[in-house]
Amino acid sequence: MSEPVFLDMQQLADRYGVSKEWVKIRVKRREIPFTRLPGGRLVRFSREQVAQIDQLGAPEPALNGPLGRAA
Repeated sequence: MSEPVFLDMQQLADRYGVSKEWVKIRVKRREIPFTRLPGGRLVRFSREQVAQIDQLGAPEPALNGPLGRAA
C-alpha cells in the first residue's frame, strides 16, 4: 500500500515519534512547512513538505515535559 498524498498532524507525529502537540506548536510557529485546507482549520502535509521536514533534521524531544523534569 502506498503512502497517502497528504498526512494529517497525527500521522506526521507518528512518523517522527513525537506528540501531536509537538506538531501543532511547530505549525503555529511556522517552523515546518504545511498546507492549510480551505476553511482555514485543517492542516495537512504533502509528500514534498514531509521531504522538506526531513531535510530540517530529526525533531528534538521537549526537555520541559515530565521526563525532562525528572532529573
